[in-house]
Amino acid sequence: MTRKIFLLSFDDGTIWDRPFVELLNKYHIPCTFNLNSGLEDFVWEFEGKPVIRQRLADTVEQYRGHEVASHTLTHPWLNSLTPPALRREVEKDCAVIKEIFGLKEIGFGVPFTACGEREIHLIRKYVRYIRLSEYADSFALPADPYHIPIHGLYNDPDIREKIARFGENDLPASLFVMAGHSYELEMLNHWEYMEELLGYIQGLGFETRTTMDFVREFYP
Repeated sequence: MTRKIFLLSFDDGTIWDRPFVELLNKYHIPCTFNLNSGLEDFVWEFEGKPVIRQRLADTVEQYRGHEVASHTLTHPWLNSLTPPALRREVEKDCAVIKEIFGLKEIGFGVPFTACGEREIHLIRKYVRYIRLSEYADSFALPADPYHIPIHGLYNDPDIREKIARFGENDLPASLFVMAGHSYELEMLNHWEYMEELLGYIQGLGFETRTTMDFVREFYP
């Protein structure tokens, strides 16, 4: 029997996480939400519309049944930071999120796409795992929990084909990580599309897990 582990990993903690969580709960699919504790009052624009973040202290019940993880304090390009600045971005964000949500350990989702071995070496002392932003070319499990890749964005044109290939692989244990942002669902009018995609994923019978649950089992 082969095991196919499917993870959802969504970034930034905006107000559209709330309806997204409701949709996920409808299909009984957990998700990892990667949050920035230093940007609660920061508003930016996507597709000409304001993107509004949530106040994390108000979201404890909202995210129950899912996972929250660090996404740095202020969402910088990691490779642009000095070691002390990088450590502060991760250590402070982890501390705040752990306190708000009552966590003993925490994971980390890389902001943007720049995270090399220098950054991994500095970050790993604060976190249980690191989810990178680079695409994997294999469904094989990563060598360690500090190099978890993504396999597709929810709105990649070929995402269903990628998921179908994942379902057909014959590895003893395999992994697929699908990433995105809930504000895209609102700004790009993708709610119906996402609901259809979640129904498709549910129907394939994968083991849908949070990233932390996956890591605790496979990298004890």
